Amino acid sequence: MSLVVRRHSSLASTQDVTRRLVQAGEAKPGCVVVADEQTEGRGRFGRTWLSPVGGLYATYVVDPHSLISLRAGMAATRALAAYGVQADLKWPNDVLIADRKLAGILIETVADAALVGIGLNVTGAPLETAICLREVGCGARRGELMVAIGEELGSVRPDGEILDAYRERLSTLGRTVRVSMEDGTVIEGTAVDIDEAGRLLLETPYGCRPIASGECMHLVV
Repeated sequence: MSLVVRRHSSLASTQDVTRRLVQAGEAKPGCVVVADEQTEGRGRFGRTWLSPVGGLYATYVVDPHSLISLRAGMAATRALAAYGVQADLKWPNDVLIADRKLAGILIETVADAALVGIGLNVTGAPLETAICLREVGCGARRGELMVAIGEELGSVRPDGEILDAYRERLSTLGRTVRVSMEDGTVIEGTAVDIDEAGRLLLETPYGCRPIASGECMHLVV
């Protein structure tokens, strides 16, 4: 995917700016909006995403396709692997190293496009539970990472290949987890697999439950 890059020193949210550009017909697949910092960065379910200078904050416009959430997570881990960083995924697409959060991904749709927003800790981690690339000895520059992730997002791979690769990277499998959904429902169980739609399959006392969306927490037992 050939990238058209829109760079900013500071934005409230790359996701919101990109959405407005798409709605105005000023951004198409291949466009990426990137900022040195975000003042109102957000993650999934409207949570605040701390975005100080030193991280990669970018939103890519891509063609919508199946398993976009899984594809985005794999794009990030594949791009990082090219720089010697072996990262895992927590369902659906948090990027982890040693169970500490390296990056978060937010997927939204607008018009006929998908917006893939990523916040990646490069030179510092804003929370104690997070980690950054500098801590693991990776000196990749933000611009290099931005391009590498964009190229991976633009690659065409069969769903079956994506699912197999995703399962290999998914540290959630085999663990006891708690999933909180937007409607307030909370489900605990053992993550046993991912189905063809990318849903997390939880083995619970009431049977196997497919979970399409939610906030997943790995439980220590």
